[in-house]
Amino acid sequence: MKNEKWSREFPEVPENVHQSVLNALARLDRQEAKKMKRRKKRTIVILAAAMVAVLGTTAAASGIFAWNERAQEVFEAEPKVQDQLVLDQVAQPGNQEVTDNGLTVRALQTLQDSYCFYALFEVTALDPDIRIDENCGMDYWRDCGKGEDPFSAMTWGFVGEKEQEVSNSRYFEIFGTKMEEGTEELNMDLHFTALTGPAFKAAEGEPLIEGNWDFSISLHPAEPVRHEVNRQYRIAGQDVQVFSVELSPLTMKIVCSGEDIRSLQTAQGVDFNQLDTLRPMLLQSIKYQDGTEIPEQMGMDLVEGFDGNGDYYKVIRMQHVIEPQKVSVLVFGDQRDEVELE
Repeated sequence: MKNEKWSREFPEVPENVHQSVLNALARLDRQEAKKMKRRKKRTIVILAAAMVAVLGTTAAASGIFAWNERAQEVFEAEPKVQDQLVLDQVAQPGNQEVTDNGLTVRALQTLQDSYCFYALFEVTALDPDIRIDENCGMDYWRDCGKGEDPFSAMTWGFVGEKEQEVSNSRYFEIFGTKMEEGTEELNMDLHFTALTGPAFKAAEGEPLIEGNWDFSISLHPAEPVRHEVNRQYRIAGQDVQVFSVELSPLTMKIVCSGEDIRSLQTAQGVDFNQLDTLRPMLLQSIKYQDGTEIPEQMGMDLVEGFDGNGDYYKVIRMQHVIEPQKVSVLVFGDQRDEVELE
C-alpha cells in the first residue's frame, strides 16, 4: 500500500480493574452468607465497599495506563480528562509487540470515538545503523473482518523531525475518519509488511526490512452528548437554523438547515464544489458552563456536506480533548457568532 503523507492539520477498562470489582462483590457475597446480625450494618458495609471500588478504579486508572507523551501532544487533555477517557474506553493501551527480521513494532496507544480514530506505534530497527526519518514509511493493509470497513479516509506516516530526532526508532501514526457515526464494536486487524526507505513526491520508497507484524485492535463506539437545538442564530449576518449538535471528547457534529447554509454560501461567494471553505462555519472556540473558553482554531473539518434530506452537516475533529457534558456555547467564524446549547 502506498505510504501517503498528510498535513499536520490534521479501554476497555483494564482487566485487573474489572477483577478488583468482581473480587469485592464476591467478598460481599461471602459476608452475606455468614448472616450479618443487623441489616443496617450490612447496608453500610455494602455502600462502603462500593465507594472503595469506584474510587479505587478512578484513582488507579492513570497508574495502570499512563498516556504516551506523543498522544498527549496530538490530543491535548488535562490529566483528569485522560483518566476519564481510559475509563470510558476512548483511550486504550496498545499492549502488543511483534519482532520479525530485525524490526520490532510496538502498539502504544489508540484513541477513538464515533467518528475519529488514532493509533500510535513505535517502530525500532535492531540494527542501530538503520536511520528512520519522516520520509520513511510502513507498508500495511487492514482487515475489518465480516464487518464493513468503517473508514472513509486513512492517513499515516512517521512523525516529523520537529517531534522526534532521527534514529533507529520512531513513532508511526495512523489517523482514520469514519464514514458515519459508529454504533457497533468492530475488530480491525492491521498487517504491517515492510519498513520502506525515504519516499519523495509520488515515488515509492524501497523496502528496507520486510516481514510480518500483525496487530488486532478493537473499535468501540462512543456515546456522544446530543443537543436538540432547533433554534435560529445569526451567523455572518445570515439566519441559520441549527437542528442539532453532537459532542464527544474528540469530535463535534452540527446539523443545520441546508437552505440557510446555501444562502450563506451565496452571500460569502463560496462553492463547495470548488472546495471553497465556508469561514463563518469554522469553529473558533467552545465555552464551558463555568465560563472557561477553549480555543479550537486548529480543529480539522473531517466531513462536510448535505445529507439525503438536504440538511447541512459537518463533523470536526477537535484540537483539544473536551468534556462534552460541560459545553454550553459554540463560537463560529471570524465574527465569533455564538450558538448556545442550553
